[in-house]
Amino acid sequence: MHLLRLSIIALSASPALASPLPTLLLGNLQQQASYQSQGVVQAQRSAQLAVPVSGRITQLSARAGDTVKAGAVLARVDGEAAQQSASASQAQIAAAQAQLEQARREFARSQKLAAQNFISASALDSAQAQLKTAEAQARAQIAAARAAGAQAGLYQLNAPFTGTIARVNGDLGALAMPGQAIVELYDGSALRVEVQLPASVYANVNQQTPPTLNWRGQALKVGRIEWFPATDANSQTRTVRVNLQAGSAVPVGEMVQAGFTLRGSDSQLRVPAGAVSRQREFDAVYTVDGSGRPSLRYVRLGSIENGTFPVLAGLRAGERIAANAEQAAAQTRTPGAR
Repeated sequence: MHLLRLSIIALSASPALASPLPTLLLGNLQQQASYQSQGVVQAQRSAQLAVPVSGRITQLSARAGDTVKAGAVLARVDGEAAQQSASASQAQIAAAQAQLEQARREFARSQKLAAQNFISASALDSAQAQLKTAEAQARAQIAAARAAGAQAGLYQLNAPFTGTIARVNGDLGALAMPGQAIVELYDGSALRVEVQLPASVYANVNQQTPPTLNWRGQALKVGRIEWFPATDANSQTRTVRVNLQAGSAVPVGEMVQAGFTLRGSDSQLRVPAGAVSRQREFDAVYTVDGSGRPSLRYVRLGSIENGTFPVLAGLRAGERIAANAEQAAAQTRTPGAR
């Protein structure tokens, strides 16, 4: 963590001030150059579930926000003919298996009779041929039933993994077209942030230093980093995927502030978070004059990092500001304060 060259000076108490006001003498911070960008939170596993056939939606069990387990039925499209065909194939399998069992018993009986010389060898061969025919018919029926079952499965959507329903497209009775996503599902237990960097910046990024991620003031724990080597021909950007550590509770689709360390150093003025007064539309600090009197000044700040804000506009090195914005604000409201 970088040390700010800020001198904390307590002004001597005066009759007009209730207590000394700690101040900071601003100085430039010599720090590693960085680049700030934004990325989008994505799920490492997501799926858009659609049927390859057309039909009306007859069942819609999924609702946005629901957590579902792998294999759960999420939707069905009208496929009565396919279901009937699958049922008929199952009945044919049962009949073929009964015939196969009968052929096996007949062949076993023929073997016993042949061993006692009660039937000829040709009769035994005939029984064996009938058994082989029954076995072949059973295999054919099972294959046909599996094909029919697969066809019927085209009309049903099942969750491929345990996850959260992100979106449901369509309603009961609506016509679903082939390839149209009916349910969108994602796994919220494994997240990543995808950032697009200009190719010129990407070339100067220090890849040995992990990027920092900040979401609504909360620092996110960085896991494995993927640096994409190819440049997009249209946008002239390169992709960086930063996988988040398990347990990161960030909604998918949220924007995250991403900071990358560049090669070289940069001189920058920074102020601590405690010295900043967050206004409705602007940020401000309290500058302190030679007599110790604080006055509000609007400034433009960058994104917080390690408890400090970079100053983009409104302050310069050598100026003195109040170390605690709330204490300075209280003194400006104190009757008789200078």
